[in-house]
Amino acid sequence: MRIRTRIPLLLLLLIPGQVLAAFEELEIGVAAQAMGGTGVVLYGTDAVLFNPASIAGGEGTSAAVSGRLPFSNLDFGTYGVDGAVHLSGRWRAGVSLRYFGGELYNEQMGALTFAGMLTDDMSLGLQPVFCRAEIADGVSEYGSATAVAVNTGFQVRMYDRWLLAASVRNPFQARLGESGEYLKRRIDAGLRYEPTTGMVSALTFSRDFRGTRIHVGQALSLGPLVLMAGVQSGPVTVSGGMQTRVGGVRVDYAVITHPQLDLTHQFGVTYDF
Repeated sequence: MRIRTRIPLLLLLLIPGQVLAAFEELEIGVAAQAMGGTGVVLYGTDAVLFNPASIAGGEGTSAAVSGRLPFSNLDFGTYGVDGAVHLSGRWRAGVSLRYFGGELYNEQMGALTFAGMLTDDMSLGLQPVFCRAEIADGVSEYGSATAVAVNTGFQVRMYDRWLLAASVRNPFQARLGESGEYLKRRIDAGLRYEPTTGMVSALTFSRDFRGTRIHVGQALSLGPLVLMAGVQSGPVTVSGGMQTRVGGVRVDYAVITHPQLDLTHQFGVTYDF
């Protein structure tokens, strides 16, 4: 069936940014979003859709459950699960699941990630992504389509306190359904700087169908609490959040402003086995 005609698109066209691009904004990454969307330079299971290399340096097994309510609207909620395990040597594997939408229109995405340390300072990740969109006409199923894409990324630590990272999503221009609609491509690159223990500064750039955007983020550890803040362009939004850890459980919360619309809330819980 053709996927070109999307019933909810009439609503989504009114909402710029994270809801507009199909399958391209399902990387919840609460801490990354709290820091202005600078996930390409961050580590951890919940950042794996920003950069497949993010899980390479981890240890043991990790699982994360997260969600996002764009503009405080349950109808546009995105929910996800991410996990990472050790494979062999310096290699790790991850799995990510996402669900966005409701009865009339929804998107499902699954991703497998393979990431490893090529050297003591450089990691590389490869991520096949499986996407599916479904449309209903209000009475019966109208149509559905699937697509397979590939994401890749790397991170390189320099001079102890600096990190250079980049990721490319859908470089081979995978298409969705008989309509041949392209899944959106995106390139992210940036720097991470840790001036002192417990403080992280990030500056990243992203390029997609909306043009080039700038992301700036900051995190500061205050005992058991980590405070995060950020800003990004296109449109200009300000974000903030907090993170705390109790034993092996980490809890994250982020909030993002918008020039015209209500706040976007994000939440996540990560457990390290």
